[in-house]
Amino acid sequence: MDKIKILPLTKTKLNEAVKLVLAAELDTREEIEHHLEHINAHYMALDGEKVVGVIGWYQDNVKYATEAMGDKFPGEKTYWVGFFAVSEKYRGKAVGYALLKILEEVVKAKGTDELWVVSVPQTRFYYLRQGFKLVMEGYISGNKKYFMVKDLNISN
Repeated sequence: MDKIKILPLTKTKLNEAVKLVLAAELDTREEIEHHLEHINAHYMALDGEKVVGVIGWYQDNVKYATEAMGDKFPGEKTYWVGFFAVSEKYRGKAVGYALLKILEEVVKAKGTDELWVVSVPQTRFYYLRQGFKLVMEGYISGNKKYFMVKDLNISN
């Protein structure tokens, strides 16, 4: 982790970040490009000049999670973990942890005490280890999701 730098995503690294998220099979190229174009909401992990991780935040003003969450939907102003991917070679080396910590600091500085995530089954235990608490399970577009929240005032 010594040589890894966490920096805001830049336009010059956008295409590399899109490829990384696409390789993680998190969504379609169009959706990934649409979200990552909001440069100011994303951070990247760099090993030298190579993008090895990316994370971002969003606010759910289109109420993506409303149907699945019903009255447990925390509102449009809530901050959510967006696309979050680490190159396979760098997993288990604290790159994801460093990205998540930066994101937590950024959204806390925006005045929130909570960070939410919609997790797929494969990553829910990762989020639990990072201090997120399961609020509920549900489905979005027929796919199982875990809706989790982290209190940013509690350090883990």
